Amino acid sequence: MKKLILLLAFACTASLYAQENICCENIPDYDVVIDLDEALNNKESIVSLDLAQQSPKLTKAPASLVQLPNLQCLNLSYNRLSEFPENFKELQKLTCLDLSGNHYLQKLPDFFNEMPNLKVVKIKELNWSAAKKKEIEAKFPNIKFEW
Repeated sequence: MKKLILLLAFACTASLYAQENICCENIPDYDVVIDLDEALNNKESIVSLDLAQQSPKLTKAPASLVQLPNLQCLNLSYNRLSEFPENFKELQKLTCLDLSGNHYLQKLPDFFNEMPNLKVVKIKELNWSAAKKKEIEAKFPNIKFEW
């Protein structure tokens, strides 16, 4: 009985770990580009871009991101984002988007529903109410939110 309980506990922990790391889990750290200009110089090969904590802080997601046709993982955390350009929806391969710590962000654009591969959006460290979170989850049923 103890072995069964221990095995179940291990399975649950492994499952939670897998869910926690669902975002860009197959992309090695050395494949993550952290400079937008460098990314734009290597457009076809970029699958993961880390624009967290830019200086100066980003207030809008860069429109030039759509020039990265294979972008799957995008980290825009800890900037000052409040909006997204309409062309952002052209990132059709994007699977994971990290918006954590963007305190100016008040809503998510409706066109997130038009992004078929967008599966995970991290929105940690925002003071959104439980009601607002529930509303967002209902509005975007195909996206897993990490609060």
